[in-house]
Amino acid sequence: MKKRVLAAMTAGLLAVSMIAGCSSGTKNNEADRSHNEAVPEVQYAAGDTLKGDMGFVNSYPDEMGDYEYEEYYEESSGGIVSGAPDTVGDVNIDPSKGRLLIRTVSITAETTNYVEVASNVESQVKAFGGYIEYSSMRGTGNNKDLRTGVYTVRVPADKLDALIATVGSSCTVTSSNEGTSDVTLEYVDTKSRIESLRVEYDQLMELLSKAEDLDTIIILQNRLTDVRYQIESSESRIRVLENQVQYATLTLTLQEVLEEKEVEEAHVVTYGERVMKQFEDMWENTVEFFEDLLLGIIAVIPGIIFLTIIAVVVLIIVFSARKKRRARRAKALAAKEAQAKEAEKKSEDKKDTKEDKKEESKETTKE
Repeated sequence: MKKRVLAAMTAGLLAVSMIAGCSSGTKNNEADRSHNEAVPEVQYAAGDTLKGDMGFVNSYPDEMGDYEYEEYYEESSGGIVSGAPDTVGDVNIDPSKGRLLIRTVSITAETTNYVEVASNVESQVKAFGGYIEYSSMRGTGNNKDLRTGVYTVRVPADKLDALIATVGSSCTVTSSNEGTSDVTLEYVDTKSRIESLRVEYDQLMELLSKAEDLDTIIILQNRLTDVRYQIESSESRIRVLENQVQYATLTLTLQEVLEEKEVEEAHVVTYGERVMKQFEDMWENTVEFFEDLLLGIIAVIPGIIFLTIIAVVVLIIVFSARKKRRARRAKALAAKEAQAKEAEKKSEDKKDTKEDKKEESKETTKE
């Protein structure tokens, strides 16, 4: 009877804890699991010793009837992490004292002295208590192969502005972007989730100490393993958030140039300046158009010469063909005229012959 009551209490507690876990916490970051210790597999068989990551040992005799149960529990050094101090420097990590903000800044800068500026940035990062999380460089700096370096810097949030000012004074900043993420709600929710999981953990341990049924012990042990993993994962997320709040991120893209651009001071553009600027642009565009036109003409001169030669050859062929055709037409026309004249001459000759015959016949009649 006691076993049935204990099993019913265990099932009810597990159902309530699962519902509470689903409703109280935010989604855990799966990537944080790699920072935690691997959960050892639990093996059980007749005569074996069961040992899970919770730190309890159950000894079972070969017979599955009566069995002895021994429990011990130890907190590992990296298990339950005590809370970090409320503030680090001027950075607040206590939600009750203000919002938790993560600052990220991106800067693109130019310099003619790449080596000196890069070395200065690295030394300043160390001086401010930060570190370079990632860096890369391409280019050799020789034969106009200009270098470009990318740095991802983590620096205490209260030192970020000073580092930005240092970078701006050593090179020319061409662009900058800044973003801020508010993680207060996620931090508070994760903390609450850890507290509820710890309460559930203590209750499961209490049930486990009273459990006598093998199936109940295995269910409790599996649930304890899952709860322990959720606690460690949530605490890992807390550490990540605290680190991101305490250490701001600066992404610096440093470009080597032959001549740095001069940053003009902002001023109100007058109407006269706008008109002059328009005329200057028009003149520059006109000059650029004719320059491009001249370059285009020079570029197509070989093609023009080649096309001209082809055109001359084609014209010669066409004119010679026309000349031959005209000569043939003139010859044919002359032949036709000659035939016409000859036919006309023959007709005249026939006519004269007829007249002569008529006259001869008349003379003959008279005689």
